[in-house]
Amino acid sequence: MIESPQTSPTVIQRLLKRPLLLILVASLALHLLVGLGIGSWKMFIILTEDEAEIEVVIPPEAIQPKQREYKLKTMRSQRSTAISTQIPIAVDLPSEINLPKVDVPKPSINKSAIKARGSAGDLGGGLGGGGGESGFATLFGNTSPLAGALEGTFIDFKQDRYRENPPKQGWMDAGKDFMRNYRLTEFRKFFSAPQKLYATHFYIPLMSADEAPRAYGVENLVQPSQWIAVYQGKFRSTKGGTFRFVGTADDILIVGVKGRTVLSAGFTESNPGKWTPDDEPTHNAPPVSEYLPKLTAGDWFKLTPGEATDLSVVIGEIPGGEFGCYLFIEEKGVSYDKAGDGRPILPVFKLKDFSQSERQTISQDGYEKRMDGPVFGFY
Repeated sequence: MIESPQTSPTVIQRLLKRPLLLILVASLALHLLVGLGIGSWKMFIILTEDEAEIEVVIPPEAIQPKQREYKLKTMRSQRSTAISTQIPIAVDLPSEINLPKVDVPKPSINKSAIKARGSAGDLGGGLGGGGGESGFATLFGNTSPLAGALEGTFIDFKQDRYRENPPKQGWMDAGKDFMRNYRLTEFRKFFSAPQKLYATHFYIPLMSADEAPRAYGVENLVQPSQWIAVYQGKFRSTKGGTFRFVGTADDILIVGVKGRTVLSAGFTESNPGKWTPDDEPTHNAPPVSEYLPKLTAGDWFKLTPGEATDLSVVIGEIPGGEFGCYLFIEEKGVSYDKAGDGRPILPVFKLKDFSQSERQTISQDGYEKRMDGPVFGFY
């Protein structure tokens, strides 16, 4: 008996006998179809996307270097050809006039001269001090910045900023606005000197009121009345404490700390603000004039050790004549020696140590004071 040959199973039959292999093949086929579909869709988007248009900006003619160089050369050539040629004049016959020989002195190269306002005795003295700083000193400050100094601005209330028409307002009106915030912009309508001065103390001996415009370099532009000088900057106490300013002036001495008035001394009729002292002034001022008001004690204020604090000092002269101001500082809880009239001998307020010239200037009035007090400059 002959057996019939057995047929081999097909691929599908083999897969049906192995279900796990069938699932794997089906999964691969499905992923392949999905990948082909997504790839075809992305290719369609890329091929059909609009091309970006690039706009090329042509640079302006004025900035093309070759054309600019050509124009400059052309202008120089035209300028040189426009100048008429100078024809020398020749004299055939010699002159019979004998000209004297003139000797022109040669300038000395070993010596140099420096011109400055004020006398030579003022250099190194006054408010600015010496100590090798640049600029030169006046009684109202140094002409160049000093470490720890306040910057001074001179303002004239008799003329506007253009020096044309007299302003309708004066110090009493503008000063009232200024003392609300202590911002110099309140005086923007008035003329101010271009020169700034930098002061480190405000013990200014009594003098003619025209010394202030002269110190600021505007003595030919400003009459010595209805002017003020505003000094602003920072000060600090290295150890901190509670302090108050004490002083007097002819006419104006106003001190503001952190934008708040803490002292207004001098003639009360020149005070535009509402500040008044707690106690009536009783102690005598330096004996330089019978008209100088007594010392006014200001409000107490606290200083954090080493912290920079805003400080403004305003000095000025309204009617004209003479000017002087004297500013001291007192620390709460410190026992000071007494003068013959019972006045405490206070230290002069200073932002840096006094130079020898400053000590001589301050001590000339014979008024008992301390010059070895603390330094309040912010460095």
